Amino acid sequence: MKRFSLLLAAAIVAASAFAGKPIHHPLQVKGGILPIGTHASKPDAMTHHTPTPLLAVTAQPEGTAVTYDRAGQAVVLVNSWNGAYVQATYQGGPDRLTIVYGDDNKVYLKNIVYGSAAIYGDYWVEGTIQGNTIHVPLGQPIYSFEEEGVDVVLGWGTTFLKNDEYFSIQVDEQAMDAIYTINEDGTISLNGTSGTTEINPREDASYLATGLALIYAGNEEYAGGWDGFIEWNTVLSEHIATDVPQVITSIPEGCEVNTYFRNSAHISSSAYGITKGTTNGRLTVAFDQNSTDVYILNPMWSHQSASSWVKGSFDPATGIISIPTGQFLAYDEANEYGIMLGWGSTEVIEDVDQATGEVNYGMVYSIDSAASEIRFQTTASGIFYLLGCEGDIKADFPYNFVATGMMSYTSNNMALTSIEFANRDRDGQAQPFFFGVDPVPAVPANPAADNWYDDGNEYGYSRFEFTLPKTDVNGNWLNPECVSYRLYVDNGNGPELFTFTSVDYRLDLTEDILEVPYELYNSAIDFHNDYVYMYRTNAPGHEPLFTRNIGIQAFYTVDGVKNASDIAWLYDIDTSVAQVNAGKTVASVRYYNVAGQQVAQPTGLTIQVTTYTDGTTSAAKVVK
Repeated sequence: MKRFSLLLAAAIVAASAFAGKPIHHPLQVKGGILPIGTHASKPDAMTHHTPTPLLAVTAQPEGTAVTYDRAGQAVVLVNSWNGAYVQATYQGGPDRLTIVYGDDNKVYLKNIVYGSAAIYGDYWVEGTIQGNTIHVPLGQPIYSFEEEGVDVVLGWGTTFLKNDEYFSIQVDEQAMDAIYTINEDGTISLNGTSGTTEINPREDASYLATGLALIYAGNEEYAGGWDGFIEWNTVLSEHIATDVPQVITSIPEGCEVNTYFRNSAHISSSAYGITKGTTNGRLTVAFDQNSTDVYILNPMWSHQSASSWVKGSFDPATGIISIPTGQFLAYDEANEYGIMLGWGSTEVIEDVDQATGEVNYGMVYSIDSAASEIRFQTTASGIFYLLGCEGDIKADFPYNFVATGMMSYTSNNMALTSIEFANRDRDGQAQPFFFGVDPVPAVPANPAADNWYDDGNEYGYSRFEFTLPKTDVNGNWLNPECVSYRLYVDNGNGPELFTFTSVDYRLDLTEDILEVPYELYNSAIDFHNDYVYMYRTNAPGHEPLFTRNIGIQAFYTVDGVKNASDIAWLYDIDTSVAQVNAGKTVASVRYYNVAGQQVAQPTGLTIQVTTYTDGTTSAAKVVK
């Protein structure tokens, strides 16, 4: 079985990667508490009890607060299904540590373990300071899973590889305190840790360390389990506030503002993994009429602010737009980090399990620090090509995760947010990145029926994947907002128009629909990513959605003029069925128009359904 692992944060130029082996821990917060019992490290005793939950401190104590930037290494939980990743901490990171110096030699530390605030929010632990040493007692509460009776507490331990497969931790039961030393230069170091300072996530040794961790207590079934957070080689430096970079939120008056449609592809990362897909929606470009300046609104499809512009220049002689890299798309002043625009690439690596032969795939990325600009080639017809990009999300797995193009990444630790590029057509040619269209009536090119996926579960779903036309039959680009589509199913009696029920498809409509317009989008009907979830299954023993074929037809409507494409069928009913039916005796022949209505004679595009004396049928397209 092949698996694809999670994306990791990367330093500029140098590529980082994910762990080849998952972290081993029993609990995970993701829309609730999910006990993962399959690989949970549990003692023999299975006694369950519900202790009184420990109450973590979340209010800032009184005293003098000083904020510190972390440096060092850490394992940070992603999720228990896909493992964890090693992430180096960087100066100026948003996950800073705050120390409040109170009375009577008391100190209080906020978010003491790197990355844990993302799961548990802000919390404080208490310690004492004597001279240049800070002692923080272990066992202090961080969070309580009350239903399971499990407390997350501060602990100390050493990670190890269990059964050569899962990373776990050996908790140091003798450790009483986490001890920090205040150095002569004012930095603060966590004592007693060990582990590599140079992360190479392709090597298991990068994950083996001794340090400050979050562990489970309370319920004996989970006691001593690892919560997936550990940090080592930690050094704290007093934070110095940085200047707020410029984020362009307005453009000069008098610009010529044009709206275009996106036609790119993207690979995006989040705390739960990586995704790929086509982009959609509008994109705005403004040309300054008094200079060669040009502005692009929301240049990255998936970045965190839809109200920011980037500035570049336009060369009328060549039609090239140049956008300098390093511009901020969004900025969080409170945490002093933002989303930046850059250029880079992704790469797929594979890890073969020597014992089982199982292949696990992963992705690394690099940010090209030498790339000073992003360039678009424009044409008089309103087509924009992103120069120098590569990638094809319709390529075979895992190469559909390989790309070169525009990047957005976090300024604090260079963690990838998204890479965007021009996808490839069926001939391997780069498609326009975005384009403008003056809609006029046209006949859309034929769509393509690409794939059918059935999860085989009575309570699951099937998915029909297709490709909608971007151009008309003459190769001219279509306005996406004028495109719609219909689906047809063939159960042996000819094509029947498929109905999208308002209940099954969660439509904000009071009636069922037969045709999906461009603006209709929800989790079940995804116009832009070219698929529809079907809530019946073809699994054996269950009601089939169709027995013969499924097809798709595109429509293009401008100023009340509606033109249709041919129906594109998933299976080639013209050839394969003809071979099967060779030599059979015909009992009857019927004709259906593109709306699924029976007609007396074929006119235009018609589906001919032939019934044989043995009860079988076949269908073929007829054009007259």
